[in-house]
Amino acid sequence: MPTSIAIIGAGLAGLTLAQRLTPLATVTLFEKSRGLGGRMANRRRGDYAFDHGAQYFTARSAGFQAVVAGALAADSLAIWPQAVPTLSTSGDIAPDPRVGETRYVGTPGMTGLANHLAKNLDIRKETTVAALGREDRRWRLRDADQSDLGLFDIVISTAPAPQTATLMPAAFTGHEALARARMSGCFTLMIGLDEPPDLGFDAARLEDEILSFIAIDSSKPGRAGKPALVVHSRNDWAEAHLETDRTQVQEQLLAALARCTGRNFRSARWIDLHRWRYAAVDQPASEPFLFDPDLGLGACGDWCIGNRVEAAFESAAALADALHGLLR
Repeated sequence: MPTSIAIIGAGLAGLTLAQRLTPLATVTLFEKSRGLGGRMANRRRGDYAFDHGAQYFTARSAGFQAVVAGALAADSLAIWPQAVPTLSTSGDIAPDPRVGETRYVGTPGMTGLANHLAKNLDIRKETTVAALGREDRRWRLRDADQSDLGLFDIVISTAPAPQTATLMPAAFTGHEALARARMSGCFTLMIGLDEPPDLGFDAARLEDEILSFIAIDSSKPGRAGKPALVVHSRNDWAEAHLETDRTQVQEQLLAALARCTGRNFRSARWIDLHRWRYAAVDQPASEPFLFDPDLGLGACGDWCIGNRVEAAFESAAALADALHGLLR
């Protein structure tokens, strides 16, 4: 009977792990959201579409470059932007210090890569794993209502480190590493417009005490909706305001955006706000992955390695390599 593996989270780490382990085991992915991709997310509101998480990513390792090449060939990825300048507090636009580095986005939304990797995988969406129970050296998964989600030989969490730490039993040997990982939040402001904003760039970093990044999402390849603007807060500012009233947060972000761009977007046709509680890796666990062979429990994700999309792939690939020896 093949080994049964439950993977919690269908972001890049979970999907990568599932793709690599499916030939050797029976793999089931559990995803709490309706969509795939984790922070490589896309939200649609009427005629508008917003990539309200990661705006783009790079591929530096040979392994991830191979994945990217396959997704490009399948039209699930495209190259964008050509440059990311910095908008200073004085309004000056400084050149991109990494000009020439290739950056990628999903098509037709940021979930493009996740949807590409998800083909032929067993994924249970809108299913939250809330508890693990030991039964005869296997693990019984249950949701928040204590409904049975199945019995598995191995369970891997790709959720953010704090959520993984809450889920794992006290005997899990990875708790010390989980405690080392530090993650911070972010607020994303989504603005739907009637006309494309003339800002002098498609995407830019911001020198500001509140905001960190701005992108005209509708300028990305494959976007068919109306003009859409996405603005990210600084992570440290978000951490200090995670529990602040959403209306107040939105107003402060709009005021900061007006200060940075000289444009007042308060009368835009669509304005929405999203809070990411775990958006950035401030301090990684400094281990490529976690696995307790005695319990059959593990974890992986970008928080193991660092604050890049590719780190999620690298962590999952390393754990998959380690598990290959166990499963053969």
